[in-house]
Formats: sequence, structure tokens, C-alpha cells
Amino acid sequence: MIMEILSRPYNKQQDFQKIMLFLADLFNRTGSYENWFPDRFENSSESREDGIRIWELDHESINSEKNKIIALTTRESPKDFYLHVDPFYRHIEQEMVEWIENYRAKNIPSSVKKYEVKINILEGNPEREKLLSKMGYKNQNIYGYYRIRKTGAPLPTFPCPEGFEIRTLKRADYDQLALLIRRVFGHGDYFTSEILEWLASCSFYKKDLDLVVVTPEDIIASFCTFRLDPTSRIISLEPMGTNPDYRGLGLGKAILSEGIKRSMKYDPPFFYIDGAANNPAANRLYDATGFASEFAINSWVKSIKLD
Repeated sequence: MIMEILSRPYNKQQDFQKIMLFLADLFNRTGSYENWFPDRFENSSESREDGIRIWELDHESINSEKNKIIALTTRESPKDFYLHVDPFYRHIEQEMVEWIENYRAKNIPSSVKKYEVKINILEGNPEREKLLSKMGYKNQNIYGYYRIRKTGAPLPTFPCPEGFEIRTLKRADYDQLALLIRRVFGHGDYFTSEILEWLASCSFYKKDLDLVVVTPEDIIASFCTFRLDPTSRIISLEPMGTNPDYRGLGLGKAILSEGIKRSMKYDPPFFYIDGAANNPAANRLYDATGFASEFAINSWVKSIKLD
């Protein structure tokens, strides 16, 4: 029987859960951090959905694999893309990159004569690096970092400083937390309590893992949400940060210690931080709480001229 592979646009209603299961299964089978994890996909903006393209099998077999997803592209920004591929089908990666290039070309204003495409990949992927180099891409810069905490790492036991309390986030805290997140990360006014409401409705949300450190006056001094993918049980940390008025007191270590301790009842295969900061203070925090493995996400860039 001849196996065909077809690609098509993303349909959220019929494809969302299939992609979540595909990403979880990829990690369970390969143990690789190369592809997005399910919570990362669930958290992606609806404005980027037109950059999602699905590749799937189009044949019947004894295993009933018709319409089985084997790969997809995702878009992070107008020019930033990711490939997520079952390693058995790596031969379609060139086709995927060509689709991305054509997609970008169709979304460039007619006045623009040259544009860039960025494919972001985990370091240490020689096959994909070789392909991108052959297609005219260059490894230009580091897009971001993963920090990984393996389950077997010792549990951190940093106490909460005297006068502060760690508790779960309350609905009444949303406006205060949204304002603090805007302050810590420089987000614009778009980050509101409504976004926190939406995050609390996601499948990865666990109320007991949504933590804040508060002062005696109930001012939020530090915050961290541990997101649990219900299928793979992978846990990510996002968002997390400390109010600039209360930094240097050990609040970050205390809240991570408490969150990791609470998370262990879910038996996660590992914890990860996507987009981990890479500065001395952040690195000390990650190292102290067991996020010892660091992986770079490299941006491979190609400049394309329009005819």
C-alpha cells in the first residue's frame, strides 16, 4: 500500500485536541525537548493560528492511521516559526520549510522587496541544521533558553522569609497580579485580569499550583504558576517573577520550593522553563532550585528577495 502524506490548514475545533495528544505522544516516545510541549501549544495566541499547518497520513492501514498527525508548523511572530515532527518522517522537513517561506511571502506588503524567515530550533539537531544550511539559512542568534529540572533532582527547601506568606492565588488578586506582571515583564496594557481568567480555564491549570507570596498587608511580592499538562504530566513554570520592591529577599527560591513540593503528587516526568532569563540573578535561582540543565533555542535566519 502506497502511503501518502498530505498537508492542510489548522481547524481548531477538530484539531486542537489531536495536536495536544500528538505533542504529548512525541515526548513520551522520544524523550526529546525538540518539539513544543502541549501546554505551550494551548497557550499560543489565536492571532497566530493561520501559521499552523498540519501534515498527516492519508491512508488506511491495519493500525487505522488515516489522518494521523505526523508534523505541524507553528508561528510565534510574523517571521518566527517552529517545526514539530515525528522523527520517523523527518524527510518532509524541507517541504515544511518551503511552506513557511511561501506563507511569509503571501503576507508581505507589496512595497517590501526583501523579508526574513526565522526557523527556531533546539541546539544539537544536526540533521535540521544541515537542511537549513542547504536551504540558505544561517544560525544568527539565540532566540531563548529552556531550563530543565529533572524529577530525580533533590527537592529544594528554601523557607519563606519571616513576615511573608505563600498561598494560592485568589480571584480577588487578579487585578493586582495583572498590574504586577505588566510591571515585571514590561507587558503593555493588553495584559489584564481577563487573560488570567482565560489561563485559569485552560486544561493545564491547577489552582493548587498557582502561587503567590504576600506581605502582611496582602501585597503580592512574588508569583509563580506551575502548569500541568494532563496527558504527559509535564510541568512548566509561567509566569514567575518578583515585585522589584521585594527582590533580594529569597522569595523566588521560597515560592519555587513550595511549588515543586506541591507538584510532586502529580508525578511529573520533568519541569521546564521556556524563555528562561539568562542573567546572574536568574541563573542563581534556577541552579539553586534544581533547574540545572540549560538548552539554547537558536534562530536560523534566511533573507529572501521578492521578484
